[in-house]
Amino acid sequence: MANRRFNLPGIHELSKEQEKARMLPKKGRHLIVGGPGTGKSIVALLRAKRHQKEKDYLLLVYNRLLNEASQQLVKDQLLSRTWKFWFIKFFEKYFNQPVPKLPRKDENDNLCFDWDRILDIICKSSIDLKNEPNFLVIDEGQDMPPSFYQALMNLGFENYYIVADQNQQIIEDQNSSRKDLENCLVIDEDDVIELEYNYRNTYHVARLAMEFYTGDPASLPPKLPPLTQTAKKAVLVEYGDQCKVDFDLIIKNILAKSDNNPNKLVGVITPNNNVRIRYFEKLKNDNLNYDNSRTRIVTYAYGQNANISFAEGGIFVLNAQACKGLEFDVVFLADIHAYNCSQKYMESRKRLFYVMVARAREQVIMLREFGRNCPVDAILPEDQSVLSRWR
Repeated sequence: MANRRFNLPGIHELSKEQEKARMLPKKGRHLIVGGPGTGKSIVALLRAKRHQKEKDYLLLVYNRLLNEASQQLVKDQLLSRTWKFWFIKFFEKYFNQPVPKLPRKDENDNLCFDWDRILDIICKSSIDLKNEPNFLVIDEGQDMPPSFYQALMNLGFENYYIVADQNQQIIEDQNSSRKDLENCLVIDEDDVIELEYNYRNTYHVARLAMEFYTGDPASLPPKLPPLTQTAKKAVLVEYGDQCKVDFDLIIKNILAKSDNNPNKLVGVITPNNNVRIRYFEKLKNDNLNYDNSRTRIVTYAYGQNANISFAEGGIFVLNAQACKGLEFDVVFLADIHAYNCSQKYMESRKRLFYVMVARAREQVIMLREFGRNCPVDAILPEDQSVLSRWR
């Protein structure tokens, strides 16, 4: 399988705003905000590398996939953990008991930390942090709840470097706003650094992502990159028995996209596990005549070990919740008709599509089954120059 472009930029390749963020004083509490593609994760990783020699830091990230991608980017033994895993182990180590959790509301409810009890236990205790990292670097900081930051402050951690984007929140009641972060960490609004330019997406990807910006001024959408002749428009494709395109042809086109570009990683982002398994099994078992060696096809489900190489080409099938912070060369948004988009969920769905679309460097292709009710039609742009339709 061919290698793909997957490496940290050199310091000389950073923009002035990125270098300003990277070179903030080591000590202190710093918050960097910016929209998708502005390089927040890059400056967080380069910030961690500033501490690599002394190994006096810890990088905390949202999920296992982002942790794996971060470690592969840095390569030289990055000290990183998912924030939940680290906090569970930390709490058990210092308080000799499991982290208090709330009971499940139903079988589909994820166990949530009981922050009231956690904060009460912390405030009644006194611990020595001499064996803990002096500097915490936190990526996708908006995805951790305010109580987590309150716990860190009460525990006595002093130095923070947090990159975040309030407009990329997915779970509202478990996320932190920019104001939450400023208040918890006692950071003045004027001291927050804002990254403005999009260095990841092509013009058409960035333009489509802007359609899902909710208008929240906590971090403005990044400025559009220049339009080039090679930039590919975003497309919405309908498939089904009543169309010239059936599901088998969709699968062959995804495989062909990868086969024609073996050094690129194609992301197939799905709304749920049923759709993920359906696409993965079909892709894996299709007998396409490859021009190159057989395409690498991998998937990831919540709870699995994330031992997936991001430095190789191929196809990666994953659920929407797992795509935070990742990058793909091309993104297929599979079966968008399966997303709920009632009035209650309208704003959170826009933020989810804002995140998913911006994962693509070069092109976004949306897929939906013809004749099925598609609630997210309510948030899709009608302008054909932004999202063209093809049946």
